Amino acid sequence: MKYSRYGISFNFLKEEDIELVRQWRNDPVVANNYEYREHITPEMQKEWFKSVNNIHNLYTVIEYQGEKIGVINIKNIDWEARVCEGGIFLPDPKYHQTFVPAIISYVTTEIIFCIFEWNIGYAHVLKENKSVQAFVKMLGYELMDGQEEVNNQQYQVTRESFEKRAPRIKKAISVLTGNEEQGVLCIERREFSDPLVLQWEDKVKTSRYISSVETREDGRFYCFS
Repeated sequence: MKYSRYGISFNFLKEEDIELVRQWRNDPVVANNYEYREHITPEMQKEWFKSVNNIHNLYTVIEYQGEKIGVINIKNIDWEARVCEGGIFLPDPKYHQTFVPAIISYVTTEIIFCIFEWNIGYAHVLKENKSVQAFVKMLGYELMDGQEEVNNQQYQVTRESFEKRAPRIKKAISVLTGNEEQGVLCIERREFSDPLVLQWEDKVKTSRYISSVETREDGRFYCFS
């Protein structure tokens, strides 16, 4: 299962990728953006994967120009309240001063509000991380009450706030990338028998943003407006 837009793919995290993700997460470039900075062992990573590989957490590996470059996570999903917490990390500094993090941040928020139609998204950002704060504020995130002096600050964004900003941001990204194609979610044919992927597909089917669905030899494709 993967979502693709603006030349970037977000691939459903599989067990074969967790060692790569562990190496990224232990990199000081990434670890310094988290409160938890202890070394993560392979055994710890396997236990972590078991705990998040479910319908309440969506982890994807970001692929750009044929290279795996980072992770987005949408976790602590409450399907009744329709809320979740999102985050990203990109270990290679060569991307940090490019437009790539901004596009990934936008697409992550688009997944939250347009594919799954959740009502509120949360994010934690370290107080000193001004660049990430700028990204999330651009998307409509606001610092929550009582967080001014907290080190790992919590922000929130509502669907209404994001939808007000989305058309302008989407237009700017289209101009920047030269790409106006719709977002596409692909369920690969080999995943048709994967119970967890099918659970996610059932959630996707309810989105009012779906513009078309097509089943081909290689899988099912959902296009989003």
